[in-house]
Amino acid sequence: MGSFWRKEPKTAKWFDDAALLRVFERYHGKLLLTPLSYATVRDFCDSYDYLYPLATTNGDLKDSQRPWMLKAIISKFPVGSRLLEIGAGEPFVADILSRLGYRVWVVDPYDGSGNGPRQFKQFVNEYPRITFLRDHFTDGLTQLEERSFDCISSISVLEHVPMGGLVSVFAGLRKFLVPGGISIHAIDHVHRGNGAREHLEKLRCIVENLGFSRAGLDELLERMSRDTETYYLSAESHNRWRAGVPYDKFPMRVCVSIQIVADREKILANR
Repeated sequence: MGSFWRKEPKTAKWFDDAALLRVFERYHGKLLLTPLSYATVRDFCDSYDYLYPLATTNGDLKDSQRPWMLKAIISKFPVGSRLLEIGAGEPFVADILSRLGYRVWVVDPYDGSGNGPRQFKQFVNEYPRITFLRDHFTDGLTQLEERSFDCISSISVLEHVPMGGLVSVFAGLRKFLVPGGISIHAIDHVHRGNGAREHLEKLRCIVENLGFSRAGLDELLERMSRDTETYYLSAESHNRWRAGVPYDKFPMRVCVSIQIVADREKILANR
């Protein structure tokens, strides 16, 4: 396991070329992707064993989301595919994919919005294989060619987009994906506790616009609640998340990651 990474600062560059090849061989064509799913402890433990840097970088839901996204894309798409990540922040996953030979673009405003980073020039210099576009992702982007990406993905992004802006995002997915393309998303979801009602409303909007039924989502959430394998945000992670806010004003909530794999042709089909 230790040979899979180098002990350097927390960046995907921990993986040397030999380790990247082993990661690719382990997951290419091996992951069974379910259209609607949720993060599990089993998948996280696999990530901890074989993608340790990605599984320990943030101490929050991204520690399950980033490795899952990497495995999903490697499993589904051949090297050389054109990939776009929305709101990547520091592009850990995009960097690994670009080093494996995928053609990778990132769209992110890098303006600090949503507690995101501002280090645009730094990331451009540190990740030279990635094409960066400093902007918000919508169907109005003129810098991208229509029907040009095999996969468009996001990690902890869609739930932060204002409700009024989501339709433009979904229209962008449909516009910029190739026919038969796939959109993959990992979404933070407050399942119980403060904000749960608003999160459920947003999640329903996302799921329905990506071509799934509300009944399908409800069944998933019920199954997730019963499943001992469900990966939850820990109390330790919640304590860091509250960032010094008194606990009574920021009490614990049950947070999970919802995973969506959507066909281009079904996006906006339920509008």
